[in-house]
Amino acid sequence: MPRKSKVSDEDILELYRKGLTNRQIADELDMTQPAVYYRLEKLQLVNNFHHNVQVDLEQVRILHTMGLTNVGIAMLLRASVAVISQHMRELGLRDNYHRLKDEIS
Repeated sequence: MPRKSKVSDEDILELYRKGLTNRQIADELDMTQPAVYYRLEKLQLVNNFHHNVQVDLEQVRILHTMGLTNVGIAMLLRASVAVISQHMRELGLRDNYHRLKDEIS
């Protein structure tokens, strides 16, 4: 699909209604996953991720140790940020975004 300068709500809704995950929508429309999440939230729609996505908790732990944020980990593991955030809570880890934000301040 050729890149558009602006993605319409209808473009996102069409793929959302087909059952694509936020990651798949982002890939299809050449957007970031957080941008898709934001737009869906504005449209008052829930995150469209597949619960059956298997994520290796050890990979999450290793990537977190390397300093990646939840968004970065989600992108590398091709999972939703919500799934990664849930696993981070289970592991008792905090998103590295907060550490990076504190370092910049």
